[in-house]
Amino acid sequence: MAKKPEISAKDEELQAEVVQLQGGSIDEVEAEVVRIHQGGANRITATTVDLQQGAAASITGDSVILKQGASGLIRAESAMLEQSGAGVIYSQDVRVSDSRVGMTVSREATLDDSRTFILLAGKVHGDVQTVMDTRQAMLAGLISGIAASLVLFVMNMLSRRE
Repeated sequence: MAKKPEISAKDEELQAEVVQLQGGSIDEVEAEVVRIHQGGANRITATTVDLQQGAAASITGDSVILKQGASGLIRAESAMLEQSGAGVIYSQDVRVSDSRVGMTVSREATLDDSRTFILLAGKVHGDVQTVMDTRQAMLAGLISGIAASLVLFVMNMLSRRE
């Protein structure tokens, strides 16, 4: 059994096999398993992350579970959010329940009573509310690219005349 390190809010960076944080916050955490309850971290890198009633600016891991929490960026093979919020999720398989996400990019997404501003996914399961789905996001990107090209073309033509 791995020894659980003691963590204080003054610690800036921690590397261990298993990290459990109850309350408080830490800047950076690298471990095989990270469990945080009612606490937070700036950056978490781990194989397994379980964050409950807490927050993290950035989470990178194979398996990420976020319950009643928030994160700016989640990069994971598998991500599960329950009653949480996230800015951006990049994941092969994402499951979101009663949560809000700014942008979700996933091979397969299962959403239940959730909202995502932009959803880019190969397969979508569940009742999801989006502002832009995959097709709409591609169309918006195409239109934005054409508009930017036209503006640059006109500016280039005007600068040649002077």
